[in-house]
Amino acid sequence: MSDDSPANHALDALWQRVLKAWDDDKVHEAVMQYGLRTQSLPELAGRYRQLLDDPGKGARARARIDALVALVTAELAAMKTPRAGRVPVAITLSAFGACALLLGWLGWMLWGPK
Repeated sequence: MSDDSPANHALDALWQRVLKAWDDDKVHEAVMQYGLRTQSLPELAGRYRQLLDDPGKGARARARIDALVALVTAELAAMKTPRAGRVPVAITLSAFGACALLLGWLGWMLWGPK
């Protein structure tokens, strides 16, 4: 994202709101949802990371980073391709029967009456 993009300006404005209302969880959730929609969660995580050593904000910053990790993990799990189920027995038996029939016909053609 370029520095002059509208999304970056919006993130900057939301981040300023977060800093002013640091103890309000709703503001943190709003900026996280915005970061998710605009794919700027890495930028947001970096901003929280800068506050880890701050004595007044470090604990909440750590909790927000953990929440970001959980959010990203949940999003990745939701995008995961579902595992294919087992092949139905009827299809397996049909394929086996067709193979057996073709092998029998091949054997009859090779070694059968001439």
